[in-house]
Amino acid sequence: MVMFGLMDIKLEAMNSWEDDMKLLEENGWEVECESPFEIRYKDGGAFASGMAAQIVLDDLQHERDNAFSEQDMKDCFTAGVNRGVTIAAIITKHDLGEEFPSYQEYMKKFEEE
Repeated sequence: MVMFGLMDIKLEAMNSWEDDMKLLEENGWEVECESPFEIRYKDGGAFASGMAAQIVLDDLQHERDNAFSEQDMKDCFTAGVNRGVTIAAIITKHDLGEEFPSYQEYMKKFEEE
């Protein structure tokens, strides 16, 4: 039973390493050596070894895992504008009287101007 657990851990680590190599490649990095871990940017301008290479990989993983989708950004934009409209209405004592427009409606308004 323990043997299968160790095999699962090894397989998971291999998949993770393969995913890491793919992530580096997608972002313009080539792995020159796995041990010690050394990477070079494809244009030849940057090189990282050991901890520096790991920092590059960690940063790419962070960007991938915390990236906003286009819809997330549109939702944030809309929420920010709506908050600003609400604050302006409170300050100027205007009744909003209607629902807030969607991101697409905001964009249409700016395209028309």
